[in-house]
Amino acid sequence: MQEKAYPPGNHRSMSSGNLGSWRAHMDIIREIVVQNLSTALVLEDDVDWDVRIRTQLLSFSQATRKLSSLAQELGHEQDIPPAFETKSQNPVELAKRSSLPLMSTVTPKDAYGRDWDVLWLGHCGANLPPPSPAHRNRLILLNDVTVPAPKHLRLRESSSPDPIATLYPPHTRVYHQTSNSTFCTLAYAVTQGGARKILFELGVRALSKGFDFALSDYCGGLVKGDEAQWRSVERKLNCVTVQPPLFSHHWNERGKSDIMGLGIGGRPEAGSRYVIRSVRANLEGFAEGSDTLFEQWSD
Repeated sequence: MQEKAYPPGNHRSMSSGNLGSWRAHMDIIREIVVQNLSTALVLEDDVDWDVRIRTQLLSFSQATRKLSSLAQELGHEQDIPPAFETKSQNPVELAKRSSLPLMSTVTPKDAYGRDWDVLWLGHCGANLPPPSPAHRNRLILLNDVTVPAPKHLRLRESSSPDPIATLYPPHTRVYHQTSNSTFCTLAYAVTQGGARKILFELGVRALSKGFDFALSDYCGGLVKGDEAQWRSVERKLNCVTVQPPLFSHHWNERGKSDIMGLGIGGRPEAGSRYVIRSVRANLEGFAEGSDTLFEQWSD
């Protein structure tokens, strides 16, 4: 791209990998807008998922509808932790009182509804919303056999356990609206309205950080308008995510990323974190017609 074609911002501080990733995401978001697609799912090329993804997505669709209705009923009050909650309270008890069980319902034709902008289905880390017993802001699915045991709920073996590993019973999946700390856009869905907002905000108005960090800020309400005509517009996307993620990064034996370095902790072990019956790990068996499925991260 020519220098003058970049949006305003500090893009010169970004690596070539991050700039390339941003451009790729902007290209696909633009195509969604041009084709006037009502919804679309975007996958990065190195993702993996469980062979039971249809069952997982059915539960996610039910959670999306419920979370959207909760947000509307509460006027987004769930983003503000009540004043009476203190650090002295038991974290596990707070998590329990802040969560609602996900109830099975008949799925309508429009399975996910339209009261959302982004469904962040694959990530490499997401913060839970602040605990809120007065206005519950998390949905939980207990005894989900597609969720690995707590000891495996971590980004890599050298990482600390994910918070849900200690806050909830084993094999619990948690659904919630995203905060401003959700990382890696491994898989996400957008509505037409969400795509238009993202294309303007991250492709026209400003570019100063990697696409996933910028999208996380936008979902978390950290994007501020700087033009008079935009000051009255709520600059926040309605984004829903899930922990553990439904789509995960697949690391091959080389474990190399084209976008960023491996960081502290080194290369993750080969495989796909959070995915038990991996599609990639079972491809050879599928090709041979085998009925036996290989499982990762067993109890």
